[in-house]
Amino acid sequence: MEASGPATVPVYEPSRSPEVERRYAQRSPEPSKGWSEKLALLWHERGFLVGVIWKTFFVAAAIVLLLPNHYEGVTKIVPGESQSGPAGLLAKLGGAGGSLAGGLGMDTASLLGVKTPSAFYIEIMKSRTVQDRLIDRFDLRHRYSLIGRRLPGLYKTGFYKTWLGRWLLEDDYYASRKQVKSFTDFDEDKKSGVVTLAFTDYERQKAAEIANAYVEELNRVAAELNTSDAHRERMFLEDRLKQAKIELDQAALALSQFSSSHTMMDPQNQGRTMMDAAARIQGELIVAESDLKGLQQTYSDDNVKVRTIKARIGELQSQLRKLLGGPGAPAGGDSAGSSLYPSMRTLPLLGNQYTDLYRQAKIQETVYEFLTQQYEMAKIQEAKELPTVRTMDLAVAPERKAGPYRTFIVLLSVFGGLVLASVWIIGRNAWEQVPGDHPNRLLLEQVSADVHASVHRVRGWFRPR
Repeated sequence: MEASGPATVPVYEPSRSPEVERRYAQRSPEPSKGWSEKLALLWHERGFLVGVIWKTFFVAAAIVLLLPNHYEGVTKIVPGESQSGPAGLLAKLGGAGGSLAGGLGMDTASLLGVKTPSAFYIEIMKSRTVQDRLIDRFDLRHRYSLIGRRLPGLYKTGFYKTWLGRWLLEDDYYASRKQVKSFTDFDEDKKSGVVTLAFTDYERQKAAEIANAYVEELNRVAAELNTSDAHRERMFLEDRLKQAKIELDQAALALSQFSSSHTMMDPQNQGRTMMDAAARIQGELIVAESDLKGLQQTYSDDNVKVRTIKARIGELQSQLRKLLGGPGAPAGGDSAGSSLYPSMRTLPLLGNQYTDLYRQAKIQETVYEFLTQQYEMAKIQEAKELPTVRTMDLAVAPERKAGPYRTFIVLLSVFGGLVLASVWIIGRNAWEQVPGDHPNRLLLEQVSADVHASVHRVRGWFRPR
């Protein structure tokens, strides 16, 4: 028996009941409507669209008229130049290979991963420390409170100074920082390094003042964060100078107390003077003794001249003993009749002590003078290395407002209302064409019925019984 080829089995479509055919016909996708039919539908509802347009126009116009004007204070700063550290390296690289990197559209600092001064200063101005100082300086907790932002004129009246105003127009630091951050805009020019700072406020003058205050606080915080070698040297010298001043005062006080208690100013000159005085007294004593011997040969001891010469000799001997510090001389300088100056016997010992105290005072004075010179030089060097910025354009009161753009807001609102109304019309028409037994329609009707029942039940709870 020979094979005549593969047998062909006929394929028949399965038979469907009339109900299944009806449902299949209902669920089959209908041809989508074109833009002409949608435009015709919108034209048919043009009265509704016109009503939405003019109502949206008047509502948006009323709202934008209540919005306060915004003014923008703009200042431009240039980082200080330094030939040491990353800035000097970048300057050298900019001169050597800056043209190549600029031609390729690349930033030298970004390629090397080096922190640029402009980026560093921007981060300082974004810091919480600077923001809190600005908030306290310009009372921004009241100015930018929730009600103060909506009604800035209420802040200008001074209402915030009352207890009710402090309660209504006071905000915490967190909310004030967020508002300050939203009102501040930084722009860094990578090529020139110029930083543009723009601050927005409800008043012209206040916007310029806060923008300039940013630069002031930047210099202050940058000076506090300065950790250069000159800064550390200046801090060390400042502490050492304070200690040297204390030691100098103590040495000078000890020298002055010793000089006052022993009546000593300059041992060398004082000793020379005392020697001259002793020699003069010794000479006068010799002359007086010669005169006494001559008078004793002529007169008796009871004679007036003899007694006068003897009294003079006694006084000269007493003065000589005081100067020499010999036996019979008063030991101290405080008793009555004692000498006002130290004796020649005690002068070398006192002179040694005085010289030692004087030497200590001169050493401390020399150290203090040297530290003072070094301290002043360190201050000058620190001022040279201090990371300060230079102001290119000082912020001034703006002549024109920066916002809001009322015409643009009104037109955008009208356009948005028109778009939403058109979407509503097209969506409503598409929903009306959905069959009543469609699952989505049945689900929405069920959900709507349940929501109405829940609302009715809640209302019944609050009705008086």
